[in-house]
Amino acid sequence: MKNTSTRLLLSCAAIGVAGGILFIVNAYIGGTVNAVIPMLYGLTLGVYFVPGALAQFLFRRGGVALLVAVLSGLVSAAFQPLGFGAALIALGIGAVQELPFLIGRYRHWPLWLFFAGAVFSGVILAIGMYRLVGSRDLDAAGAVVLVAGSVLSPVIFTALAIVLGRALEATGVTRGLRKA
Repeated sequence: MKNTSTRLLLSCAAIGVAGGILFIVNAYIGGTVNAVIPMLYGLTLGVYFVPGALAQFLFRRGGVALLVAVLSGLVSAAFQPLGFGAALIALGIGAVQELPFLIGRYRHWPLWLFFAGAVFSGVILAIGMYRLVGSRDLDAAGAVVLVAGSVLSPVIFTALAIVLGRALEATGVTRGLRKA
């Protein structure tokens, strides 16, 4: 993150703290869903993609998704059952969110690339969820619902982050932070 202003870092920190609070709430909601209706657990995991996608959409700079995701994970680590593991998971999610834009060397920011990255992330998430939950606890129909929810959830929450980003952009709070 070359030529990074204090304003950009503070904006990332604000998104990271808000994302951390969102992660804390989701940890308990997701844990309850996993215990009660495990096949729907994949639908709750897309929340972890919101802070990084929001930062990428607002600032269009390399590294902001990773920074915001790690900050969100660190904020939530003390208040959820996973502890520091939450920060490591957030690190992985932020890294995967950066990947599609890194391949293009952070030169192009089309909307479809956000969704392509979300689908790619969803496939990785679905494989992990099937191995952790689906293969041992669910029948075939339940596993299909879990995998489909795990793929769709990052896409849905990335779309939500873009809608939120457009609303924030309309207020003018990001003026001057986006890379030319």
